[in-house]
Amino acid sequence: MSTEQQPVLCIIGASGFLSWHVGLHAWAQGYEVHACSTRRDSVEDISEAIAGADLVVHLAACNRPAEGETLDDAAAATHKAGNITAEAIALAADRGQAPNAVTIAGTTQTGTAYGDAKAAAGQAILDAAERAQIQATQWLLPNLFGEHGTPKHNMVTATFIQALLDGERPQVNGNHPLTLLAARHAAELLLDPTPGGTQQVPTDHLRHTTVPELLKRLEHIHEGYQEHGALPDTADAFTNELCAAYLSHAVPKRNAVELIKHSDERGSFVETLRAGGQGQVSFSTTVPGVTRGNHLHLRKIERFVVLKGQATIEMRKHGSEERIRVHASGEAPKAVDMLCGWTHNITNIGSDTLYTQFWINEPFDPSDPDTFFQEV
Repeated sequence: MSTEQQPVLCIIGASGFLSWHVGLHAWAQGYEVHACSTRRDSVEDISEAIAGADLVVHLAACNRPAEGETLDDAAAATHKAGNITAEAIALAADRGQAPNAVTIAGTTQTGTAYGDAKAAAGQAILDAAERAQIQATQWLLPNLFGEHGTPKHNMVTATFIQALLDGERPQVNGNHPLTLLAARHAAELLLDPTPGGTQQVPTDHLRHTTVPELLKRLEHIHEGYQEHGALPDTADAFTNELCAAYLSHAVPKRNAVELIKHSDERGSFVETLRAGGQGQVSFSTTVPGVTRGNHLHLRKIERFVVLKGQATIEMRKHGSEERIRVHASGEAPKAVDMLCGWTHNITNIGSDTLYTQFWINEPFDPSDPDTFFQEV
């Protein structure tokens, strides 16, 4: 049951790409997040999990058939998942424990087995919610992209990024139009049940491009980053979203960008960053043994560079124990980029004062800090 201090969110279908983003944004909004699976959990178990929840988010679907199965099999599984959620809502309502609201990840795809199954599943949940007299909204989502997408699955952006990182040149045939939605915006929508009914994504969240243009944008990001750690013009919202997606694949593959140090009798000079957009560069000193940070960002891209001293920089992916740990020294400068959705910190492990430069892609705004504290 939810409490006034911490609202409860239950994600049904919590093992995929979108569920990670929904869980991350829900945590940032102060939710206690629970997870269910229509494949593993019974209707009874799911009804107990959603009992009295402030919000239920239905993500369960099968967008690709398992080995040995057909597209119709995947569609049937998608339809079944919606029916299970609908039955769980009805069962909870019969006990007087209906959740307060439900949102559904629908699709703009029509005329396919998967699209038809998603529509039927969404309608079953909307009907169950109406009978239970709870608020319900279905968001019709286009192609998604974002941090930690799965290459060669159903996400062309992640497929292109992985190919570029593997040294391949993706081949594109035709100038096919493409409408994309960043998973961060999809998560924000799914956490808002207030519109009610079936809703289209607001136009300002949509990114209209073509397959060749998408590849061109990603190649630009990739070439600058691989050559000298350059970042693109992140003042452009679409470029920022693509860069965050790119870094989620690039940084785990190469944790830090090696920088060139130029020294003479006057001292030394290190170029820490070339960036096409606006941003904020900061400098700090840290006494021995002290740790700074232990927070994450949902949209900001940040870079750490140790200029003098010895430090350990750590990152941990939200909701998991997946970690990145980098030793950084002023004697061998390197750039370490923080990933969206990963909590991070820096610790002075030396005996002298640590000098660190920080860059972040947007100036700090106290009214919208995008900074959420969480221990690494």
